[in-house]
Amino acid sequence: MAFADGLLLAVDQGTTLTKTVVFDVDGGIVGSAVRETAVSFSGPARADCDAEHLWQRAAECIRLALGQLRPERIQAVGLCGFMHTLIPVDGAGNPLYRPMLWPDQRCAQQVSELADQEEAIRLITGKKLTTLSSLPRLLWLRRHAPHVLAEARAFLLPKDFLRVRLTGELATDPRDAQGTGLVERSTGAWSARLLDLAGISSERMPPIRRPDEVAGVVTPAASAATGLAVGTPVVVGTGDWPATLIGSGCFLPERTCFYLGSAGILGSYASADDLDTLGTTHYFGSVTSTGTALRWIRELLYQASDPLPSYDEMFAETQRSDPGARGLMFLPHLMGERGGVMRPHARGTLYGLTLAHQRADVVRSVLEGTAIWLHMVSEAYTSQQIGDLMVFGGGARSPLWRQICGAVFGRPLLLPRVTEGAALGVAMLAAVSQGIASGYLDLARRWGNVAQVEVPDPRLVETYACIDARYRRLEATIATLEEAGTGESFPPLPQAG
Repeated sequence: MAFADGLLLAVDQGTTLTKTVVFDVDGGIVGSAVRETAVSFSGPARADCDAEHLWQRAAECIRLALGQLRPERIQAVGLCGFMHTLIPVDGAGNPLYRPMLWPDQRCAQQVSELADQEEAIRLITGKKLTTLSSLPRLLWLRRHAPHVLAEARAFLLPKDFLRVRLTGELATDPRDAQGTGLVERSTGAWSARLLDLAGISSERMPPIRRPDEVAGVVTPAASAATGLAVGTPVVVGTGDWPATLIGSGCFLPERTCFYLGSAGILGSYASADDLDTLGTTHYFGSVTSTGTALRWIRELLYQASDPLPSYDEMFAETQRSDPGARGLMFLPHLMGERGGVMRPHARGTLYGLTLAHQRADVVRSVLEGTAIWLHMVSEAYTSQQIGDLMVFGGGARSPLWRQICGAVFGRPLLLPRVTEGAALGVAMLAAVSQGIASGYLDLARRWGNVAQVEVPDPRLVETYACIDARYRRLEATIATLEEAGTGESFPPLPQAG
């Protein structure tokens, strides 16, 4: 088949949404589908899901995205998924336990128990030990569900679990593997020492391969479930954040990728050459609850509505509130914090409530609080200039949230032609795997053009600078209370200005 007739299919398995997008070889969208996925927050520290449900949603979205397209036109499939989550599976690829999602904090005790080994672990991995790290999570399983460690044939990251269902082949990529905190910084291989500490062998971890390498092909069983043609190549893929970085085409000093999804993240490639080779990236911090906080407040405030209003309908009502939400402030630490500023015991705060406040004020405070906290974290994490912000994720579709973020950061927002950056990124991986493009810089320039630039109103920037200062004082006060309650000491946040 000629390249011009071929298509690329991307699967983006997010925390709360499964998305599938079909691209042509010019980066244009010719088909797509999205479905919500169920997440359980059954306790203040618990966040998990049904892994089998993820596969069912992915298969459904692939069928819907293909629509009337001939499956034979799909030249390759790329996948990405949420990170920092291991799914234990048996020899047939069936999940053995509900995976602990990235916001899950239940292994905080295991992190504390590893405190005397924290520096040694950091020297091995180059990463700080947190509740995101897979080692304390595996130790939690060993204590509370030892049969899982005994029976598991492999421990897979979400996109790798989906790819096993598509191809039967075990594999992962360097970025997703590094995100587990189980990889040696010096060799890029799984750390036998850390895996031994967890009680498992390296043979139970997937081989680490390039993200644009073909891992396998669609099996007859997967073809029946998805509608894809038997034998369609499937690349290794990567995590959703690395995929978004690739799809954004952002490199310093010009641009930074600003992801507004279930979590909020800021980062960029270090240079144009690094983008082309998938090399060095710069990370500017993340917020655990952005889209998840918005979803929570929608379900809480509108639970009497059947059906729930769309986000657009909720934002339309939110326009009735003013900047500053009439004095209401929201600290978005609904599942603790772990990105740049480590506060696993932090909890959300809605401060300043009066009888005069309306639903619109509460929602606006969530939009403002998440944006301001991400700005604060990025300043605490790095002093490097972040550049103009190219915004991706579900939050990028909200003009109100974009307006707030642009004013809080005081930076222009760049709106891409394709807002689904993660799907675009794995489509790029698939394109390179098939020789459709020679490198990622070329693809980024051809596919990732800016559709619109939104420059913040200087008056609104000034307004939010004052609001930002009030938030910093509130954060400092609440952090002091947390320290008194937990006995932990948290690093200071930067002062306003």
